[in-house]
Amino acid sequence: MATGTEKWIRYFERPGPVNTDETLECCKRRAQESGLNTVVIASLRGDSASRALEVFEGAGLNIVAVTIPPGAFWVVDSLKNDIWKDIAEFREQKAEWEKAGIDRVRMDMDEETTARLEGAGVTVVRGTIPFYGIGTSLTARFKGMNYEQYFTEALRLLSGGAIVCVEVAIMAADAGAIPADEEVVVAAGTSMGLDTALVIRPSTSLAFADPESGLEIREVIAVPRQKPKYSPDGVGEEYR
Repeated sequence: MATGTEKWIRYFERPGPVNTDETLECCKRRAQESGLNTVVIASLRGDSASRALEVFEGAGLNIVAVTIPPGAFWVVDSLKNDIWKDIAEFREQKAEWEKAGIDRVRMDMDEETTARLEGAGVTVVRGTIPFYGIGTSLTARFKGMNYEQYFTEALRLLSGGAIVCVEVAIMAADAGAIPADEEVVVAAGTSMGLDTALVIRPSTSLAFADPESGLEIREVIAVPRQKPKYSPDGVGEEYR
């Protein structure tokens, strides 16, 4: 006889940072229900990790915040992708930058934020984005699709944040911040903020596709019903 467990899933009506706090609440609830003690959070500039500290206070959860190395910027006049038009928070953010005359915005976590989070007990991981590295740079220069992009397009069927959940789980495992064979709760979003949460058995990047020890998405905790649209042109153009 087949065995299984029924579990809840939180569906958001749309993607975007508006779902950040509720995503974190879902992560805390699922972690406590499942006996998991680590939550990996995609947090480029530290905002989502800072909110996690507040939401998880007293819950006894380990927070691993994953950012990227310095050198990537949002170039404001290049932010013409669909998400910067379709998601209200991004439209407003871009308008604020334009009004302030800001041309480029640093994407990674600055040193002050890193020190503050680490002082509060957060493990901060910096690493190259597995599906958005050298291949994407070459795509932006020479056009065409690279191997990693085909995989991310498949994950995008679930949500844009699902791509990032997989990426930050790999980055945290590569950095030795989490075991590669123990389930963790992972949260990510659409460019900024959080709108997707999964339970993942992580792996290192080298073992990603291994039939035995490769990464597995075990559970969906929260996901937006509407999927963000991405224009096929200009991949990587907004990040320079």
